Amino acid sequence: MMHPVLARFGDFALHTYGVFAAIGFVAGMALAAAAAPRAGVEKTTVQDAGLPLLLGGLLGARLFYVLFHGAEFAAAPWDVLKVWRGGLMWQGGLLGGVLAGAVFFRRRKIRLGTAADLLAPGVALGQAFGRLGCFFAGCCYGAACRAPWAVTFHDPESLAPRGVPLHPTQLYDAAANFLIAALLWAWGRQGGLAAGRGRLAFAYLALASAARLGMEAFRDDARGVVGPFSATAVFASVLFLLGVAGLAWRRTA
Repeated sequence: MMHPVLARFGDFALHTYGVFAAIGFVAGMALAAAAAPRAGVEKTTVQDAGLPLLLGGLLGARLFYVLFHGAEFAAAPWDVLKVWRGGLMWQGGLLGGVLAGAVFFRRRKIRLGTAADLLAPGVALGQAFGRLGCFFAGCCYGAACRAPWAVTFHDPESLAPRGVPLHPTQLYDAAANFLIAALLWAWGRQGGLAAGRGRLAFAYLALASAARLGMEAFRDDARGVVGPFSATAVFASVLFLLGVAGLAWRRTA
């Protein structure tokens, strides 16, 4: 059974999503720190980047979610601050993290391409753990199906429809991002990281966005709309094109 809340301490609830998000962030930063010497970057520099990246990513992810799901907070505006319950858009988190990282690494006189390549595998790893958190929270749920691997949510606090077999889209996305993290890590070890040309980062954009677009066919949650398309599909399409264009540019530059 998927429990959105792991434990309660009086009025405080320890949400499973928040736990997995924290694990993902720590794991992603640890992966980046481990790879830092291959990029010619001090491990302590990566560790120092943790706080601005965390704040920028959280702020961007939450702002994007509120932008497209503002009606959810009309009755209780202060719930906007309860990010540990879920309600984050990875596109916004990516943008916020990029902006915060650009400021930080520029001040440390580290090339943005180097920093982006260094962080890319960890971003994918963190996103994978975040999707596991989504699974327990019941957000980003899939459409009803009769597949043998369908999952049914029963917890009354779950954000997913209860008692209905659904596609486990959160697990699909988690598996895709674990694979992306492994591929980028392997590429980095083969010399892709030392080049510092941004190719790992562009590959992450292309692969993660392609995975997200593939997931759209199976999701059934409210994701905001832009014309006839979901907001996530539009943003993922833009990021996919950016990733492919960046790879082509860096291949010829």
